[in-house]
Amino acid sequence: MTRRVVEWGCVLAVLGCALALAPRPGAARDLGVRGAVWPIAEPDLLAGIEARLRELEESGGLDRLRTEARERARQRIEAPGRVEGIGPARVRRTRLFDPSIEVDRDVRAADGTLIAARGTRLNPLDRMRGLARDLLFVDGTRPVEVSWALRHGRPARIVLVDGRPLELMRIHQRRFFFDQGGRLSRRLGLRATPSVVAAEGPVLRITEVPLEDEEGRADDAAGGARP
Repeated sequence: MTRRVVEWGCVLAVLGCALALAPRPGAARDLGVRGAVWPIAEPDLLAGIEARLRELEESGGLDRLRTEARERARQRIEAPGRVEGIGPARVRRTRLFDPSIEVDRDVRAADGTLIAARGTRLNPLDRMRGLARDLLFVDGTRPVEVSWALRHGRPARIVLVDGRPLELMRIHQRRFFFDQGGRLSRRLGLRATPSVVAAEGPVLRITEVPLEDEEGRADDAAGGARP
């Protein structure tokens, strides 16, 4: 019993000393710097970039990079990437396409006015009152398709899925568009060219027109007549 009392007395004494030596709130002191101190060795990132740019400018490398960037941009404009998954039409096919979309959330104006509620089906042809011009999707690398599109008998916009639109514009003095990234082709489900997309009431009529691989009218296509 006496031994346990002595042990507990020692423990309480140690705790008492520790509490007495512990700093009181608000009584912290600056104990100075202990041990060796080294400056930060990692170089400044912005300073490194500026130094590299100065080196490039002095060596002429910056001008070279600018020239290469302009050339790459010019090439992308002159010869955009081909829309993959589309080939020449082999048989004449016609199908109807409903361009309606279903709104997945409420659409409101800036003042909060509800324009379209979630779940509403919208048809862009209703607002556009149909397509004022047919859309002619052609492969600009096939002269037979370009000639066919230029002979189209109705107002139309020529949309390339491959080829050089600016070069064709300079040659034919006619505006050519390009389906950048194949967005329209994917939306319409196009698989072949030339394809005529024409409004027919609330839907689009899409017709694939097979052409021979030589200049002239195709056997089963009446020139630029509407399908």
